[in-house]
This record gives sequence, C-alpha cells and structure tokens, in this order.
Amino acid sequence: MKKLIALVSVVFAITNMSAQLKVHSNGNVSIKTTETPNATLAIGGVGLPTQSFYVKSKNVPLRVERDGAATTSGAWSYGVDATNLATDTRMIIGVNSVAWTHDYTTINKGRAFGVYGAAGYTTSGYNYGIYGNLLSTQNGAAIVGAVNSMDVNVPGRYAGYFQGDVRTTGNFYGTVLTPSASRSALMGRSAVMPLSAESDATNSMSVGEKLSRLAAVQYNLSEPQAAQTFAASGDTVAAAPRSVTDIQALEKTHYGLDAEVLKEVYPDLVYESQEGDLCINYTEMIPLLVQSVNELRAQVVSLQGTQTYNVRARNGSETGVGGNVLDVPTLEQNDPNPFTQTTVVRYTLPESVKSAFLYIYDLNGTQIDQKMLQSRGKSSVTLEAGSLAPGMYLYALVVDGKVVDTKRMIITQ
Repeated sequence: MKKLIALVSVVFAITNMSAQLKVHSNGNVSIKTTETPNATLAIGGVGLPTQSFYVKSKNVPLRVERDGAATTSGAWSYGVDATNLATDTRMIIGVNSVAWTHDYTTINKGRAFGVYGAAGYTTSGYNYGIYGNLLSTQNGAAIVGAVNSMDVNVPGRYAGYFQGDVRTTGNFYGTVLTPSASRSALMGRSAVMPLSAESDATNSMSVGEKLSRLAAVQYNLSEPQAAQTFAASGDTVAAAPRSVTDIQALEKTHYGLDAEVLKEVYPDLVYESQEGDLCINYTEMIPLLVQSVNELRAQVVSLQGTQTYNVRARNGSETGVGGNVLDVPTLEQNDPNPFTQTTVVRYTLPESVKSAFLYIYDLNGTQIDQKMLQSRGKSSVTLEAGSLAPGMYLYALVVDGKVVDTKRMIITQ
C-alpha cells in the first residue's frame, strides 16, 4: 500500500494541478476520468482488471528518461526494466508492444513500428539497436521473425530464426548451408535417385543439352525508392545511408540467367516473389553443373577410345628411353589463351599419318567445327572466334581415326 501511495504521489506531482484524482469504491484510483477504473491506477481511461497501471492519452502516454550517473553499483543501467517470471504453463511476454490502427483497418498511410530500437555513440562494435540472447539449453532463437504467426516451433538453437521470406538490400557474410538430399532428411518423401536424362520422364535430353539452352544476361540495379513525405505532418523519414557494398552494387554490372528461359528448361529452379518478380535458385544449379561436367567427361573418354596411337621412331621400331627422337603426333596448348579474335594451335604429325583433323567441341560435347590438317612435321593452324559466344571450348587432335590429345581453350569478350 505504501508503494501505491508513493506512485500516486509521483503521478499526481507530474500532472497539472487541475487533474482530477479520485479513489473509487472498488479501491482503484483514477486521474482525468470520471469513470470507475478497472485498473488499480488509471489515467485518462478505465483500463482492465488485469492491469495495475493504465494510461490513455492522445499524446505520448508515457515517457521514461534516465540521465546522469546511476546511484546504484554495477555497469548496467536501464531506461525501462521489465521482468515477467514464469510460474505456470502460460505464455509469458517480457514486453508487449504493438502499433496498428485502432479498428484494425488498412489505411495505407504513415508507418508503423511494433518495436523501434536505436543505439550508438558508445564503444565501437558494441552498439545494438535490438539485442536478443537465448539462454538455457532449450531449443529456440534469440530473435524470431514470423509472418502472421504466433506459433513458431524452432527446431534447434539459433541466434535468428525466420518463418517466411527474408530479404536484404545488402550482402550476406558467412557460410550458406542448404538441406542435403540425404535419405534421413527425405524420410517419408520421394526416394533419392541419380540425376540423368533417364530420370526425367518428360524429356530425354542430357543435363548438358538442357543447360546449353540457357541464356546469360547482364543488368544494372535500379536506385532505391526515395523517402516518403507524409502529407498530414509534412515529415519525411530520411533514407538510410548506403553501405560500401550497396554503393558498389549500384555501380557494377551484374550477370545472371534469363529466368524466363530457365523456367522452360528447369521450372523447379524458378520462383515468383510477392512482388511478381521471377527469382532463380542458383544454389541448386550446382548439382546440374556437376552432372554436365560428368557427362562431358564421359563423352571425351568415349572419343578417346581404348586405343592409343602407336609410338614408333622413324626407323619403324618402338623406342623407349635413350632411343631416337620420337616421331609421334603431338598437340600443344593454343596461344594466346584466353583469346578474343584469333589463336594459334601448334601440332606435330609424322610423315606416316594418312589423315589428321582438329575437331572443335563445346562443353556439351557437340562438334561445332573441324580443320583438316594437311601439313606433316611441326606445323600450326589458326582458329578464329568468329560467331562463337564467349566461353570454354575443347579441341582434339584425331589422327587416322584415333584421338591423340584434347585440350581446352577460352574465348573472352
């Protein structure tokens, strides 16, 4: 009772002298209202029986300001200190704060912040606008974000856990992990099967052939939307200053895949955002690229066959270490590599060779060009980029129907 009287005295002192303070028959106290209060102490309204202190006002209902050196010992000082101790099976909330219209209607005006936290000007690295700390050993998260949900079951212990889409204008730093296609993770779902053309009942093309249909594009990011001015008050909320990476992102050219084309080839990798934009799951394209490389390797091995060109000296007898100079077909790396217009490929062909060709392949194993090699001995052939798109290609020396060697070349813009 003494604490209540002291609290009433403080509240009475900070209100103007014309305020009406009344103790009602139910023992509750009211200020600036003639109604019988439900709360123990009610200012400007009646409150609820579950409330000890209730304030209703058109202006700021309550402001707490701590200033100066704290009189208590210890490094911590609080503007507001709220504690809610769990004693039963109820859901407990330390601080409950909401910001919305009084009748829950959408007005499309102004801005609403359920909780706004700001911090700064102290030790660098130790300023937190909002800080969450998960204690004990129970599953949960220091900060939980959800869309239209109050029942989020966090399966582990996390600093942050979000139910719903998460979007940022900046960058993510750290290791990005995605659920694996392990059998334990997919328990009760469809079985894990190898990725191949046979596993796709609707299309018999190889993964490499599908990927070859994709189109690369380049683009620039647009400027962010300017801060909105509120007509009623004339206030403008200043836009947040751009980070170093934000500035670079606006200045740089970005590269990606045409989502419309990808949607035709691999529709499961394309999503539609809430804004109606098509988004690409680039992470799950990595297995497709690996499969494409495996298919290409199998094609190269098939081209090479199981036989190799017979290594003989000019006198016709096989030679080993210490023998005559080997008169064998050889293929050298093109120079320059990478190149933009032309490059030179040097090779060596014995006089005994009947036919020799230089075949050009793309990474899908498709032959795109061939050159008949007439010269014998050490010679070279010039390759032109021509209409070939920038990228990586393979060239192979085939002598008398057998693959001698295969190398890579890169065309750049």
